[in-house]
Amino acid sequence: MDRKKLTIERSGGNRENLIMFDPSEQSDLKNIKPKNITLVASPWVFDDEAEFQSQQLGLGYVGAYAEKFGHQIVAFIDPMIDGGNKIKVPLETKYRLTHRFGHPDSEIVRRIPKDVDLIGLNAPFTDSRITGYPLIDAIKDAFPSIPLVIGGVLATTLTRQVLEESRADIIVKGEGEIAFARIANGEPLVQIPGVMFRQSDGSLYENPSRSEQLRNIDSIPTPGYHFRPMEDYVSWSPRGDRARRTLSIISSRGCPFTCEFCSIPEKGQRWRPFTPERIINEIDMCIERFGVNHIEFEDDNFTLRQDRAIPILQHIAHLRKSGYPIECSFPNGIMIDKMSSELTLLLKQAGTDIVYLPVESGDTRVLVSMDKPNADGHLDKTREIARYCVEAGLLTSCFFIVAYPGGAITKNKYLRPEYNQHLIYDGDKAYMRGEGEESFETTLNFCRELRQIGVQGITPLIATPYPGTELYHVCDKFDWLSFKDEKDVLTTVSYAHMKPKYVQIVTPYCSQTRAYERWQEMSNLFPGYHNVRRFEGDRDHVPTQEVASREKPSI
Repeated sequence: MDRKKLTIERSGGNRENLIMFDPSEQSDLKNIKPKNITLVASPWVFDDEAEFQSQQLGLGYVGAYAEKFGHQIVAFIDPMIDGGNKIKVPLETKYRLTHRFGHPDSEIVRRIPKDVDLIGLNAPFTDSRITGYPLIDAIKDAFPSIPLVIGGVLATTLTRQVLEESRADIIVKGEGEIAFARIANGEPLVQIPGVMFRQSDGSLYENPSRSEQLRNIDSIPTPGYHFRPMEDYVSWSPRGDRARRTLSIISSRGCPFTCEFCSIPEKGQRWRPFTPERIINEIDMCIERFGVNHIEFEDDNFTLRQDRAIPILQHIAHLRKSGYPIECSFPNGIMIDKMSSELTLLLKQAGTDIVYLPVESGDTRVLVSMDKPNADGHLDKTREIARYCVEAGLLTSCFFIVAYPGGAITKNKYLRPEYNQHLIYDGDKAYMRGEGEESFETTLNFCRELRQIGVQGITPLIATPYPGTELYHVCDKFDWLSFKDEKDVLTTVSYAHMKPKYVQIVTPYCSQTRAYERWQEMSNLFPGYHNVRRFEGDRDHVPTQEVASREKPSI
């Protein structure tokens, strides 16, 4: 397989395909033959135990939107529920032993109704191919004539590979509601933006555009609370907290920024929020129906617009003031540049248990190499927001990425004389080298400064080149990938089991061993807080070095 060719294809295509009008309100529903649809979640991969569990929002939204056209969700199959999260099977890969979690493929296939017309499978991580491909084989063996549609991060970032390496019939790139509904409606696949499929002669056809996305996402129904197993889901937070009844929710979509390390397929796109009223009503409904007392916001940019974030936080704060014991959390972090003193106070009033600030590096030059927004002002803004968080009484922890290798310069203003010794030129394109020893020491000193301000935790993560990211493309270009056969490499790892040989980037200025040593040094110097598993009666956060990968799944 031509890796360079794949890189070019992954970088191509339109980044946005927004539409104004909801197709479900424009279509002649009388001419659509209703389909029986089964939605399936992929089994999971963990090193030792099931560390968290998704509430499968993505499948919930896709199924709920398909129902607007008259289709029926006849089965929703999540192999992690009904005790599936405790079913652990050794899984040998080329470079390491890990474990598959979830009910076996045979049981998943058994639960698919015989009269199914269309099957949708969510592949939320790059590593979903390890467990997903065997499941696809099992489904196609049992239902050879039924179209099998794959969506999620894996399908969006490695579209062609998924079709070449599996027996999937159709891939949806990007948001799946409209494309999946049009597939279910029986429209010609060549006319549907954002799909790639296997033609009758065996060749692959790809529409280069992303899937259509609604500009006004309020017209998308709430994510299938009537067909998802909500009682199972709310009993265990996606981040592992069994002490609270948790609702996983997303209040906005998209990300207008282009950080090169980020695995979000929809980064660099228009940010589209649900209205505060929509989110408030959804929270109230789930309190009434499921007794939730913890809201876990999955947004990547919850605070991008304060005028929208404030009413949501005010409502949760009002519930608490009225005596309802509710808390909220933001496990993906809260964008530092969009924070304010008012927001930090509201976060505290809304019962936010911990705030994660994605600092990433204490060296401005390394931030430039990451394409971090407002790299020049990022550290000063971090100091300001850290003080606000501490003054508000919020438990605060900061994310850092150690051993970052570098990246492309995206703005001419960063071509400064003081950076010349760190630049690599390739034709007319300039790249910045990443973290060296001096940069690492600068970052450690910044961590010490944050601790003096009152920040309680520092969470280091080792740079990981997720396929489909600009970071991966840069590492591939300069031969910095530790493993050349990407399909055999696990990217979603538990740092509690990290070893130097698992580090996936090696550069002339940072070996695998040195990257591990930097991570270990930062872990030992500072207390870490991250996604702590808690049980009934254990209500306090405790420092931990067990941190999960920051590859962000499709929800």
